[in-house]
Amino acid sequence: MPDTAALHADLHADPHPALTGGSRPVAPDPPVWPERGEEEARLLQEVLRDGRWSTPAGPRTTRFEHRFAELQALPSPSHVRCVTSGTVALQLACEALGLGPGDEVVVPGLAEQGTAGAVLDANAVPVLVDVSPDTWCLDPAAVTAAITDRTRAVIAVHLYGTMPDLTELTALAAQNGLALIEDCAHAHGARWEEHGAGAFGTMSVFSFGASRTLTAGEGGCVVTSDAVLADQLSSLRDSGRPPSDVPPPFWRPVQSGNHRMTEWQAAVLLAQCDRFEEQRDRRERVVAAWREAAERSGFLRPARVLPGVRRPPGYAFAASYDERALNGVPVETFRAALAAELSAPVEPCYRPLGDSPFYRPRTKRKHWLSAAYWNAIDPARSDLPNCATLHRTSVVVPHAATLRPGAEEHLPQALEKIARGADRLRRWRSDPWSSHSHL
Repeated sequence: MPDTAALHADLHADPHPALTGGSRPVAPDPPVWPERGEEEARLLQEVLRDGRWSTPAGPRTTRFEHRFAELQALPSPSHVRCVTSGTVALQLACEALGLGPGDEVVVPGLAEQGTAGAVLDANAVPVLVDVSPDTWCLDPAAVTAAITDRTRAVIAVHLYGTMPDLTELTALAAQNGLALIEDCAHAHGARWEEHGAGAFGTMSVFSFGASRTLTAGEGGCVVTSDAVLADQLSSLRDSGRPPSDVPPPFWRPVQSGNHRMTEWQAAVLLAQCDRFEEQRDRRERVVAAWREAAERSGFLRPARVLPGVRRPPGYAFAASYDERALNGVPVETFRAALAAELSAPVEPCYRPLGDSPFYRPRTKRKHWLSAAYWNAIDPARSDLPNCATLHRTSVVVPHAATLRPGAEEHLPQALEKIARGADRLRRWRSDPWSSHSHL
């Protein structure tokens, strides 16, 4: 760990924000992600030598599925089925649940476009609802208001470093006869009460994409405790083939394609599992310190973590910014200043799906099923004021920035420098002659 006194001495010697000409950012080196080493290389060499690069239920894929269930604290029985990506995982979950034309699925308006896109690919209607301004996650009251006699499912998204109220959403789904789908792309290692994220959904999906806290560059999986659904998923990911040499009596042929994870990906994920627990501990220590510093600052309010969250998702540090409390420094300037101090990207949260440039369902002719469907999937119909406010005021720092040596001190020092330099930062945006102005 670095000498804290020395770090503070450096701060006082160079008090100006790096963005406005300060000579030294708080964290001079950018984060490195993913962390990797000899174990990844060894397992990949094994795959190269044995030649089993992609097979139905390959040995490393199967090993990883069991390992992931343990790492994620999923109750028994839980069935994990690996696929090519998190997006495909959600598409297959919707298909396995039988979602289709005439069905509605409640989706939070603050999510990646693929969350709603998977519902579209099942020819169902994503019903976009607002999120809680405190947790940034699905608001159970908004879900209740959106339920109609056509609603078949609810997708609960774990977002950045927070989780929705899974106890309430599970009860709400059961009371209304709905499937609950957990989108856990951000929630590897997260815990709600005694179980891991993914344990509550009828179907739950994870992503192993490049930015995730458990990654193989690409990949994903579906989790379910229902053995019938698990066998259906096995067929859906493997071109409709039976889930075993002796098909179960309930199994029927199904039209599908090849969505299998390769053994290369599974090998990397097995090695990444060995690193995960220690990385999660580091993230939690750092984010706890960052949350305290943000709350002390008076101008950053971290997204709320509900009491039921035993271990929060470690995907990112997310907070809302109040420019009035920082002498009028615009949020765009604040993000740029924080990025300069942390030598890491600092961005707004997802744009509301109703206004997202990446969620444009009516650009594809395959969704022209009828005039009624075409109208129902128009994202402009949604009303998402909390999502819009969060996008406008949000500050999101990726998890890789929390893994560097001394990261506990990085955000507190960065906020102190930014607060001291607020006047310079406010002028930085408005001064067209400044050599540092580029917003």
